[in-house]
Amino acid sequence: MNLKENRLACFILAGGKSSRFKSDKSKLFYKYQYNFCKKIFKKVYFVAKYKKFKKYPFFIEKSKEYAPIFALEEIIRKNKKVFIISIDTPLDNKKIIKKLLQKKAVSEENPLIGYYDYTMLKNFNKKSLKIYGINKNKIKTGEILNINTKKDLNLIPNKIRKRIKIN
Repeated sequence: MNLKENRLACFILAGGKSSRFKSDKSKLFYKYQYNFCKKIFKKVYFVAKYKKFKKYPFFIEKSKEYAPIFALEEIIRKNKKVFIISIDTPLDNKKIIKKLLQKKAVSEENPLIGYYDYTMLKNFNKKSLKIYGINKNKIKTGEILNINTKKDLNLIPNKIRKRIKIN
C-alpha cells in the first residue's frame, strides 16, 4: 500500500479535558500532529466540542460527554471509514500507520490509533465508555507514547521535541 494513495480521512481527537495534565495539552501538539497526519492523509480534521484552532478543519462533536466513544461513533456514522489518532500521541513513524491501514486494525497498545468503519458500529457499548473491542482487529505496534501528565513530556524523543518546540 502506498500511503499517498490513501483516501481515508484522518480524525485527530482533541476534545479531552486534560485533567491529569492540568491544562489543555492539545495546544502543545496540534501543529505537530496535523503536519504529521497531512503527510499521510489528504483530509485531516481535528475533533472537539468547539473549534479550538483557527485555520484548521474541524469535526465538531455533538455529545456533551467527555469520552472518545461518543465522538468516534459520530465520526463513523458520518464518514463510514476513517483513521483515528489522539492528539496526545506524538508519532513519528509512518510505518505504524501503514501497517494499521493495511490490516484495517487498531494499535493493541492504544486503540485510539487506528482504522474504524461502519461495520463496527454494532460493537459499541456506550455504557462502559470503553473503545477496546470496537475494532477487534488489533496489532502490536510497539510502545506508543501517550502524554497524560506534564512529567510525560520528558519521554518525548528529542527529534520530536524540537518539532513540537518543547524545551
